[in-house]
Amino acid sequence: MTPDEIDGILAEAAGGSTPPSLNPAVVERAKAALREKLVPVRPLASPSVLTLVFVAAFAAISVLGAWLLGMRGLFVLSGIQRAVVFPVLFAGAGIAAVASVREMRPAGGARLGRFALAMSTLALLGAFALLLRDYDTRNFLAQGVPCLVAGLACAIPAALVIYLFLRRGFVLDWPSAGLAAGTLAGLAGVAILELHCPILKASHVMFWHVAVIPVCGMGGLLLGWIARWTRP
Repeated sequence: MTPDEIDGILAEAAGGSTPPSLNPAVVERAKAALREKLVPVRPLASPSVLTLVFVAAFAAISVLGAWLLGMRGLFVLSGIQRAVVFPVLFAGAGIAAVASVREMRPAGGARLGRFALAMSTLALLGAFALLLRDYDTRNFLAQGVPCLVAGLACAIPAALVIYLFLRRGFVLDWPSAGLAAGTLAGLAGVAILELHCPILKASHVMFWHVAVIPVCGMGGLLLGWIARWTRP
């Protein structure tokens, strides 16, 4: 096929008519070649449905992880603390879920990954600062490192589930998608720690628990950059 023939096909598509000089057999061969490469695809669910799926995955993984580790933390929290901490976690998860869903389709909306990371981190820090008064730093490392490791370890399966859903979409910016997904996974890790960890020291919770969110968010961003660099 010559460049002139290709130009003729493009002109036909734009103008809706076949140039007189264009060989009809060439047009038919081009149409046949295009039809061979066309395969049916399953349309994405609506953004609202996908957002609910992400939030449901966050909740299910949080409860399952805490159940496996033991829900000792849930029973040491007061009613007021539960009424504040868990709605804040769900609100952050909702924002991160919306941010993840928007990355699944072109022109899905303004990117919210950075906003989700900043708001969920700051909101939790503010909530814990209001609710907790014990800033004792004894055994700060000995008690904190295991919680951080547990939160990160529990965030990994959440990140894998989110990634599997992200792959069903058409992600154009994997670093941005990784940031949003990492933030949501980090929130799942924090939710598990709040259900599991019985330590109510403000210094412990505000540093070691909340740290799971930015670490996971930055980890998702890094993995997104690696995916972009290594993508063929």
